[in-house]
Amino acid sequence: MKKGFLLLGVVVMVVFGIALNGFGAEKVYTWKMQASYPVGTSVMMHGVEWAKAVEKITGGRLKVEILPPGAMCDVKDIISYLEKGVFDCAITYGGFYTGLIPETDLEIGLPQGHRTWDEVWDAMYNRGLGQIIQEAYSEHNIKWYPCAADCYYHFNTNFPVAKLDDLKGRKIRALGVYGKYVQRLGASVVVVPGAEMYMAMKLGTIDGAIYGATGLQDIKLHEVVEYYTLPTAAQIALSLVINKSSLEKLPADLRKIVEEGTRYILNDTSNRYITQCKDSLNKSVNMGSVKVSLLPEEEVAKMRALVKPIWDELAAKSPRMAKGVEIIKAQMRDLGRPMD
Repeated sequence: MKKGFLLLGVVVMVVFGIALNGFGAEKVYTWKMQASYPVGTSVMMHGVEWAKAVEKITGGRLKVEILPPGAMCDVKDIISYLEKGVFDCAITYGGFYTGLIPETDLEIGLPQGHRTWDEVWDAMYNRGLGQIIQEAYSEHNIKWYPCAADCYYHFNTNFPVAKLDDLKGRKIRALGVYGKYVQRLGASVVVVPGAEMYMAMKLGTIDGAIYGATGLQDIKLHEVVEYYTLPTAAQIALSLVINKSSLEKLPADLRKIVEEGTRYILNDTSNRYITQCKDSLNKSVNMGSVKVSLLPEEEVAKMRALVKPIWDELAAKSPRMAKGVEIIKAQMRDLGRPMD
């Protein structure tokens, strides 16, 4: 990993014509990053490794101090505080902010949509979905970058899910569009921050949660969860968000490194995250702590049928949302998994 980041740094510097030996006397800038999940979890690995890479690539001229959850604000307020410049950047999950920025539903990954990170990358950078989401964030003075979360993102439960009827009446933690997803499948939605899920499961406040399989190990959900449901609802995405004013205060060369290099750094950490997700589920199963609850194909077909109205409901919110949903629908048609 260290060699990979060093190589990336050299490439970026060559591309932008930046000489390593020119950094010595330059001013050092220090940014504050607000974490939305505990440092040490897979989610915050994006922030930790991005901070290391940026410091290396800039020859130490840009440093990033990572603040623990709640240090500057609650998770639900990160976008509002970032917009005002209380801190410079954050790693977070768009599902917390759908009321403020509806386009975050397109960002996190629609249920029964993208299955792999390369499909997300294609939508964001080749098909124009990222431009639509960036337009929404720009209205809040924020530069946005996607990064992969779990390739397994579905039900962590204390009961088996062998058919959709097993979910009826259950209390399930879910965020953003996945709250609607849970409701369509017959369960009740409870909003619980990631850092509080363990105790919510342990105390019986919730019967389960839609959460990535990395949580089985990195926040020890395997201790309070008995079953993990597959196949995945989607390959979901997190985000690195940066205050645009903070970017504008950087010298032109540093700003260009951050703006142009970030998506490639995050692509590297994204693939690392996906590996951690797979390892977490495998370890939990192999240690006998969690069982996989595999939904049969006929139940998955029912699930997809139930999801279609959610996509249409999102598209009806605004012309921008309609354009974003259509981009994903067109991609699904190309992939042979039509959702219309």
